[in-house]
Amino acid sequence: MAFIAPVVAAVKAAAPVISMATTVIGAVSSASGAVAEGQAQSDAYNYNADINERNAKVAEQQADQLVRREEEKIVKFQKDFRKFSDAQSQAFRYNGWIASEGTPLKVALASAQEAEEEIATRRYNATIEAGQLEESATQERLQANLNRMYGRSARRSGQIKAGTSLLGAAADVAGSKLFK
Repeated sequence: MAFIAPVVAAVKAAAPVISMATTVIGAVSSASGAVAEGQAQSDAYNYNADINERNAKVAEQQADQLVRREEEKIVKFQKDFRKFSDAQSQAFRYNGWIASEGTPLKVALASAQEAEEEIATRRYNATIEAGQLEESATQERLQANLNRMYGRSARRSGQIKAGTSLLGAAADVAGSKLFK
């Protein structure tokens, strides 16, 4: 049993060093975790920002397609109106009316006016809807910028937490019995 006394004395002598080592290891581990957490949050925000950018591009494409699709519909409407107008004139002529004067002319002009108003309304509505999609794209881009800002902040926060952990450990080590 004589060998126990020197072992106990050695452990008592090493206790401050062991305590300091565990403090340092804990602080480094905590700092590493804080940096990793900040980076993970930053990565998540950047991923969301990339999704926002993608959504913005999609909205812009939808706006462009909407306008093109409506222009195609307008072209079809104009062709259909020409057929209608020709049939209308033909009906007047068939009934013995001169289609270029009097009531037939007034009816043809009124129909043409309605067709032009329909085309203007369709273009206006397409412009409004495209504007809403472009506004949506702008909002997505703003959200992307905000997410990137949050990502930078999360990364910085992790670095600050890591620094705080290391400084706290340094203060603990400096105040330990080993240096007194």
